[in-house]
Amino acid sequence: MNEALNKKIAGILGKMDEKVLQAKLNAALDMLKKGDMDELAKKIKKVDKEELIKKLDEIDQSKLKEMGINREDIKTGMKDADFNKLASLMGEHGDEIIGKIKTLLGEK
Repeated sequence: MNEALNKKIAGILGKMDEKVLQAKLNAALDMLKKGDMDELAKKIKKVDKEELIKKLDEIDQSKLKEMGINREDIKTGMKDADFNKLASLMGEHGDEIIGKIKTLLGEK
């Protein structure tokens, strides 16, 4: 019984994590599109980059669809200059993170 309960709780928490991640991604994309770089920089500095890398490693194409993230919308809305700016805002792990994002988008 405890195992079933643990699985149910883990499933609920996983869904919550996905929704939080989706909301954060959408907010970051909105800030990037609107040119609010100062606010975006503040938020990016607070993000645990190693945790972000782990989360990106868990995401695949089906997970993107499940989260309601349209790859084509992002690909058309993001230019190389945007990715470069985002990588520089992220600091030390920026190139690695952007590389993973581009791979998810099918650009690599």
